[in-house]
Amino acid sequence: MGRGLTTVLIAVLVVTTAAAAWPAPNSIVLQLKGEPGSEAKYQTSLAMEMDMRVQTGEDPNQTLTINPRLEAEAVTIERVASVADNGDLSMSSQVESFDINLVCANLHLSFGISGPGGPGPQLIRLPALPFRAVMSKRGKLLAIEGLEKLAAPMPGPAGEKLEIGKLISDLISKMGQPLYPEGPVAVGQSWEWEMTIDPAAIMTALGLPIPEEAKQQLAALKFPIRSTSTLVGFETVGGIECAKIEALSPWQLNMPMPGPQGSSTTLSESGSTKVTTWFDYAAGRKVKEATEVSMDMAVVAGSATPAKMTMRLTGNTQLANLGR
Repeated sequence: MGRGLTTVLIAVLVVTTAAAAWPAPNSIVLQLKGEPGSEAKYQTSLAMEMDMRVQTGEDPNQTLTINPRLEAEAVTIERVASVADNGDLSMSSQVESFDINLVCANLHLSFGISGPGGPGPQLIRLPALPFRAVMSKRGKLLAIEGLEKLAAPMPGPAGEKLEIGKLISDLISKMGQPLYPEGPVAVGQSWEWEMTIDPAAIMTALGLPIPEEAKQQLAALKFPIRSTSTLVGFETVGGIECAKIEALSPWQLNMPMPGPQGSSTTLSESGSTKVTTWFDYAAGRKVKEATEVSMDMAVVAGSATPAKMTMRLTGNTQLANLGR
């Protein structure tokens, strides 16, 4: 072996060893970043399966069973329109293509949606959407610009005109929660947020009247959701050093319902959402994301269960051409 080749091999070994031994940072600040005009293209796949069973007669064996299955593939483009001095980002999202395959009993349905510049021909072709999401650098949805173009003002309960687009944007901004903590976070550290889903408050905020007989049922639908996120470590994805973040959001609901002849009936629902994100903390954007949603729902009447449903959804998103 020549001396020159030996020197090259030693240099490669030293560089490789140094890179492998490069220590992960003690702590990092997680925040969204971007430059006006920058864009990222993402590929997403979704799979959902649902199993529903409904009792159709007094005999528990008389049931209707439905098992829909859905698969979808999408390509979307996220663009940064502007960045405020405080780091807030105005971002738009464009659907380039969206292909869906639905199977339910003997029904098989497949169709495609194409956006501006997307592949064709497709069944549906979307125009460029005029909406932009305003996000804080911590990942909190602050507003949606363009919703005011949805519809003309509508008459409200007291005769005042309601701007539905503005009401929806205000409601979303109030319910939105930050994805990332205020300060630096180290591996193993967690951060939380909690919000209460209150259908009555949402209807009131939208200016929708609530009948007296519905107020008690709506109050029973109010339930809290707590999300716990953890920085579980650092991983390289497609050559990009990423922070791996796991967010878990379980929920549970038990709502009494009026049953036949005054019997006691309860709607019971429980579920959880787990989102694992590989976040490019240097560039301030997600590189990859895996979503798992599970839900179990049942209507219980005494010792019988006349209706039952389970739903499972998985989704995977990543930057297009990652690692190529």
